[in-house]
Amino acid sequence: MQGWVDSPLTKKGESQAKATGERLADVTFSLAISSDMMRAIHTLDIILAQNKHADTIKREVHQDVREIYFGSFEGIDSVQTWNMISRPLGYLTQEALINQYGLLKVRDFMHDADPFHEAETADHTEIRIKNAVSKITNELQDGENALVVSHGTLLRNLATIYSADGTIAKQPQNGSVTILDVTSAPKVIPSGQ
Repeated sequence: MQGWVDSPLTKKGESQAKATGERLADVTFSLAISSDMMRAIHTLDIILAQNKHADTIKREVHQDVREIYFGSFEGIDSVQTWNMISRPLGYLTQEALINQYGLLKVRDFMHDADPFHEAETADHTEIRIKNAVSKITNELQDGENALVVSHGTLLRNLATIYSADGTIAKQPQNGSVTILDVTSAPKVIPSGQ
């Protein structure tokens, strides 16, 4: 469970970021944002090094796009963590909980199972994500794009919140691209990983 543990980007992560940068090399971005975690900042550096328009892109760091906070479970094995959360509720896995109760509700289960109750709740997660989207949207003019480097669990929650049909998003692969159209009401546009 990585969460807010500020571990460095691995060699594999650097390679994935480079591949993503090559994929986005021709896209014009007005704004490039990363979370304040060093692995996200480093990922953004690698992606922008591939971009043909990088010298015109305004860069920012936003704490609101930081990974979900897992509280006391940070740094603990994820299988062990989900056993501690799921089993008392009668489920064997995180995915079984998600399928039964929804992705955001699982944030509450983690918060309740956290001995210090520090893990982010569903409400806090949703408010933080919506605030981040609103803040970024307000910085853009019509027709402008922003590149945002964030983290898997936060992006999964974002994609679920803004899914056009309410579908629970799958965990994104590292280096994948999620497109959020904010032209009118924010909605996730299906794209390839």
